Amino acid sequence: MKNYLLILRDHEERWERFSPDQMQQTIEKFVAWNKSLSDDGRFIGAGKLTSNLGTTVRSRDGDLVVDGPFSEAKEAIAGYFAVRAESIEEAERLARGCPILTYGGSVEVRELGHCTGAD
Repeated sequence: MKNYLLILRDHEERWERFSPDQMQQTIEKFVAWNKSLSDDGRFIGAGKLTSNLGTTVRSRDGDLVVDGPFSEAKEAIAGYFAVRAESIEEAERLARGCPILTYGGSVEVRELGHCTGAD
């Protein structure tokens, strides 16, 4: 099996307009989707970005420049899920179940290469 990163993108201001009840219902949908991934042995990990705030370090003409991460983007990265799947098609099928799609967001599917960590 291969590992895939499902990158969730959306407009942050959409979530700011949710009532507490709408937010709770949304959280419950994500919990159920996460549970289905876990029950199938597909779930590796997940995380939510706390806000749009962040920086990007770029090299321009040999100088390092720090600026915002979303200067040209209409959608911000809202979070991610790492999953196991046999193929990118299967990973796409898993992504189709993501609740963010019902709110107008998107899910980018990318295969992860082998990563090594510090021991």
